[in-house]
Amino acid sequence: MKRYVLTGGPCAGKTTVINILAERGYAVLDETARVVIEKEVAKGSDVLPWKNAKKFQETVAWKQLWKEVFAPRNSVLFLDRGIIDGYGYSIMEKVPVPKVISWFGKNRYDTVFLLDPLPFYELDESRMEDQNFAYAVHEEIRKAYVHFGYEVISVPILPPEERTDFVLRNL
Repeated sequence: MKRYVLTGGPCAGKTTVINILAERGYAVLDETARVVIEKEVAKGSDVLPWKNAKKFQETVAWKQLWKEVFAPRNSVLFLDRGIIDGYGYSIMEKVPVPKVISWFGKNRYDTVFLLDPLPFYELDESRMEDQNFAYAVHEEIRKAYVHFGYEVISVPILPPEERTDFVLRNL
């Protein structure tokens, strides 16, 4: 099975491209952090990046690992972020990097696509960071994948369908 990560800072268009890939029939995994945030907010928990970043990063890393382990065994799988994204976020949030990332980060993915930040930025219930943080974490995520030995392919700003085509041409 081939695993391809789409990553980048918040509001870079990852989920839009993932959704287009799903519409085209590819197997995809949604973003774990967003799911964790939605569930933890509903429970009134402190496992949130703005309340307890350390606990949040540990929870997301383990859940991401399990999602990847139990993902459909299709020939191609696209991921909206990979386990290594938590490394970049941990650096930005000044919390220890979860050990699970160090244990399982190498040799997991076939290709890593880093979507260039879009010129606009939108906050929502799960995205509380400002645009400066988004740009900074984008760079930390890039450095994290390089640190783990991945070649990172930058995906330029294009209309969503063209970005998706760019990814598919570069598999």
